[in-house]
Amino acid sequence: MRSALLLAALLAPGLASAQAAGDQFQLVRTTQSEQRSANAMSSSQNSDALLERVVAVMPAGIELEYSLPPGSQGDWTFPLRVFQPQSGPRQLRDRPELEKRIDAWLKNANLTRAACGHWVSGWNTFRIECDPEAALRTIDSFAIGQLALADGAPYTDAQAERPVPLKAKPDGKGFTAELAMDPKRIREDLAQSDLAAAELNGQKLDLDAARKAHASDQVSGTIKVTIDTAGETRRRARIATVTITRNGQTETRTTTEIVERRPVRPAAPDPNSI
Repeated sequence: MRSALLLAALLAPGLASAQAAGDQFQLVRTTQSEQRSANAMSSSQNSDALLERVVAVMPAGIELEYSLPPGSQGDWTFPLRVFQPQSGPRQLRDRPELEKRIDAWLKNANLTRAACGHWVSGWNTFRIECDPEAALRTIDSFAIGQLALADGAPYTDAQAERPVPLKAKPDGKGFTAELAMDPKRIREDLAQSDLAAAELNGQKLDLDAARKAHASDQVSGTIKVTIDTAGETRRRARIATVTITRNGQTETRTTTEIVERRPVRPAAPDPNSI
């Protein structure tokens, strides 16, 4: 499960009172990517999901547990318990347990800690993560239920130059934001992508060389975000468009990401079982 975003997940004022211990939500994320140049076009799509459960609601914040849907396969990351304070970043509640699970997962895969941070390819391509903080980054990429949603509240994105204030939609049923891409962040992402490709292809490439290869890239772009709050299902649409010009050739990349947070209702009792 990749993490495309790092959001400032701040607990909205009064949000704690709207949630109760035992509340459950399904978080569904769908991502569609498209790349266009003068001579080619390619696209891809994938989706993944998490379950969010409210463990406890306290004056200081909310304790939450995240897990994979039944039948899903994953690594050591889930289940994961975090504390979301009234202000500030999320905090891991079960770091020692995560460390144990990382070691167990590596052992079962016949790997050692030396494999951490490297890329492997099998049924899919992924980076071997051994840092518990990576679990928080995964959660942040689904952040929608615990965001501070208010007209003028700061909204940020890992690929943006700076935060911008949210704007309330005219109908009062959501918010919008438009952020400028950070060229330095995009160049760094391109360099990291080159490192991963080189490792998967058995080639040698160091980070300095990868960064140098993209130092003169001309990069610009926008991130448009719409958050819908009407009804019980909360929805966030993020459209990131970046244009990269290198050696006179221009490429446009558009990534559309939809995250929905849907309440999970307890199953109704079977009257025949009474």
